[in-house]
Amino acid sequence: MSDPEPAHPRSGLIALLLGAALAVSLTASTGSGVADLPAKGEDDAMGLLRDAARAARDLSYAGVQSVTSSSVGGTESQLVEVVHRPGEGTGFASASPQAEPDTPSIVVEPSPSLLKLDVELLEELAANYRVTRSGIGVVGGQQATAVEALRADGTAAGRFWIDDETLLPLRREVFDDAGRIAHSSAFLTVETGARTGPLPGSTEQTGPWDDTLSGAELAELRDEGWHAPEQLSWNLRLVEARSTEDTGRPVVHLTYSDGLSTVSVFTQRGRLIEKSPGTIEGLSAVVEDGGTVYVGDQGQHRRVWESAGFVYTLLADAPPELVTPVVAGFPKPEGTGFWARVARGFDRLTRLGGW
Repeated sequence: MSDPEPAHPRSGLIALLLGAALAVSLTASTGSGVADLPAKGEDDAMGLLRDAARAARDLSYAGVQSVTSSSVGGTESQLVEVVHRPGEGTGFASASPQAEPDTPSIVVEPSPSLLKLDVELLEELAANYRVTRSGIGVVGGQQATAVEALRADGTAAGRFWIDDETLLPLRREVFDDAGRIAHSSAFLTVETGARTGPLPGSTEQTGPWDDTLSGAELAELRDEGWHAPEQLSWNLRLVEARSTEDTGRPVVHLTYSDGLSTVSVFTQRGRLIEKSPGTIEGLSAVVEDGGTVYVGDQGQHRRVWESAGFVYTLLADAPPELVTPVVAGFPKPEGTGFWARVARGFDRLTRLGGW
């Protein structure tokens, strides 16, 4: 059998991956539990969150959000213009003064699959956390009700603010095990009502990939060597699996969630190709378990690595304790340098009976 063709993150595929991840991350953020078991108690605010999810789909609104993501390397913040019109989609464009002129902007098109994912995430949230009202506040000049998602030990894993008048979600914060904010988004300004004109980013449309993988299709992929675990920790479950093609080869998008958080893992057969030694698309090379992983320096967690003929790309706005079981649940990275290739060559010869 011949070796797979070399693979590397092409610009078109990267845009597709980022668009898919953005579509997911905007419907849910991140969080993980200190105590490794579901929280007990009555979820007296799940009805309000379900109403808020419907409002976010059915209302026309426009505003500017402040979005912040933190990882081990540091924190990244940006301003994002958001415009939503039911039936047309949601447009996102950078509103940060320091943004580069070619900063990508997109429109996430409406899709029944996004509605289904909303339901899946809310079910996971109710299963893993105690969701309760925790007070009132003001966000962007709007009176809002605060809702907390509590872990089994009573600490807050996430907090939401819901507009009392429109039920639109105005603010979201997700906390790591130490109580630090791992991801947040908040409207600085927002207006509801019908609007005309193009959505920001309307030159680049995106949305969930069309091919939703059934249980039988996932089983077939696993038999062919694709790695797609159903569950990675007590509160992190596979909630959606989709596929598309890049230059004629399949790419699989796996979405894991605990209800507060989503972690996307993209898988493709092939090999990584470095633009120059130690660099891939601006990521930095680090050595883990004897293999090479390319990681983002700050903000959103980004990891790219290869293992056993597959390339894996992880994208998440999540605290480290949520990313850790995902990394542990997938094959360990291999080196991508000369000696790693030599080692793979010996391994192939051994399996073919040449040694």
